[in-house]
Amino acid sequence: MKNGFFLISIFLATFFCACGYSADNFNDFEIHYKLGNEYNQCGMLDDAIAEYKKALDINYASPRVYNNMGVAYSKKKNFDEEIASYKKAIALDPEYKEAYFNLGIAYGAKGLVDDEIQAYEKVIGLDADNLDALYNLGHSYRQKGMYKEAIGSYKRVLKIDPNYIDAYFNLGVSYSKEGLLDEEILQYNKVLKLNPYSAEAHFNLGIAYGEKKMFDNQINEYKKAIAINPNYAKAYKNLESIYREKGMKREADKELSRYNELVKH
Repeated sequence: MKNGFFLISIFLATFFCACGYSADNFNDFEIHYKLGNEYNQCGMLDDAIAEYKKALDINYASPRVYNNMGVAYSKKKNFDEEIASYKKAIALDPEYKEAYFNLGIAYGAKGLVDDEIQAYEKVIGLDADNLDALYNLGHSYRQKGMYKEAIGSYKRVLKIDPNYIDAYFNLGVSYSKEGLLDEEILQYNKVLKLNPYSAEAHFNLGIAYGEKKMFDNQINEYKKAIAINPNYAKAYKNLESIYREKGMKREADKELSRYNELVKH
């Protein structure tokens, strides 16, 4: 099975605030909001949510508070409250692209891929060059088996940023699902041009060469993956399988022993 990379990036609307004050003696929206952000960033999530709710008692029509409260809920893995918070932010500001983006991630966490796709498409409708949304949309399409659409998303990412290495990698994975092995191999080689030490690219390249019956190349790529990451268990296992098929019992047993040693820990 080929690996892929997924970007998860929650957007928290933050503003500078000084430390060392308390909101207890103030009936001030910004103080409660800023305290909520401090608590949020420090991982004091219940305190953050409490401060955001105090801010909303003063100004219930603040989309940024709802967005950041959603982020706090996401860290607590309370996805229903998270989604509800982002929806409130969007209801107050229908062009709040960060809230749509966060909503997409929340839907993805719940496995609601159709809703996830719609949220990322909304971000892109507001900001056509939003790399994070385009990249995550590619992943969402892959989750749905919509590989042509995933390829289109990753290509848009790379048109904007030709050095977006994970987009090349996932483009290769998407090409593999379409059976386009030459295109797949090309993308992994682009990854390796940008990062020669990507064990994952060598591993996936090995699988692609195997599907093309280029077994010597396949073996070499697995060995390169292991040279970079000596604990790459799946590479040992795949080497064992190749050697076994070629009747190279001693070599196969050696790779299997290394694999078993790694996976038992």
